[in-house]
Amino acid sequence: MKSILILLSLFSYSFVAYSKTVVISDIDDTLKKANSMGTATEQIYHFLKKIPYLEMRALFCEIQKNELDKNEAISFYYVSAAKNFTFDAQAWLSKFHFPAGRSTLKTIKNHETTYLFKHAVIKKIIEDELKALDRSSGETLHLMMFGDNAQADAMVYSDLTREMNLDSKIYIRDVKAEASFFDNTVPLKQIAGVKYYFSEVELFKNSEFYFLSTSLKSRTYESYKKRELIPAYTFKTLTRRLDALYNNKNKARDDAKKFWNDYYERF
Repeated sequence: MKSILILLSLFSYSFVAYSKTVVISDIDDTLKKANSMGTATEQIYHFLKKIPYLEMRALFCEIQKNELDKNEAISFYYVSAAKNFTFDAQAWLSKFHFPAGRSTLKTIKNHETTYLFKHAVIKKIIEDELKALDRSSGETLHLMMFGDNAQADAMVYSDLTREMNLDSKIYIRDVKAEASFFDNTVPLKQIAGVKYYFSEVELFKNSEFYFLSTSLKSRTYESYKKRELIPAYTFKTLTRRLDALYNNKNKARDDAKKFWNDYYERF
């Protein structure tokens, strides 16, 4: 009887299926504060500062640790439509201790739209990762895609997920202040299947991030309570969006303050 149990155990072990996690992320306004929705002058200021979202750095490091602790493979790719002569992405990622991974930016000769550029680059990454899977062991591919709604990230990720029948989770920072609920009178602009977040305190509440350390969640919540989690420039974006909806600057300013205060009382 004992020998039969050992054989059954070995048989079941031989059919353990492993998965590989691939993290694909935008950089500007996703990992780095860029204020893409601001004026040209406002954008230049943040371009020169190159300040990271440290909560996102910590999230990526803890995702990596969680997968490695489970003896699962994980890779990181950073894809930005910024021109490569304007920004040394590898040096910046290394400086702020993001998980090591290949970065791809546009060359000066590339005149594709952001959508076409990112779609092509990310599709090739996924195709290469699929080819490298160990099919004999039943290894599968799981994708985590991070971006923002300043440009095309949500659409690219959603389209690739559908076109390639991917097992993916999509997380989009709402830098346009148009995908977060503020009031029943303010319309939402969302893509189905995408998880939007206005700040990391929302993002970290997703059940798949159950492994996040108490210290990271505590630091994030403290930053939220101090109203330091969302860049101040996002308030201007919200105000401008409401002004475009209302065509009334005073009402836009008053409602933006109300919505901002309401958000910081939710959690």
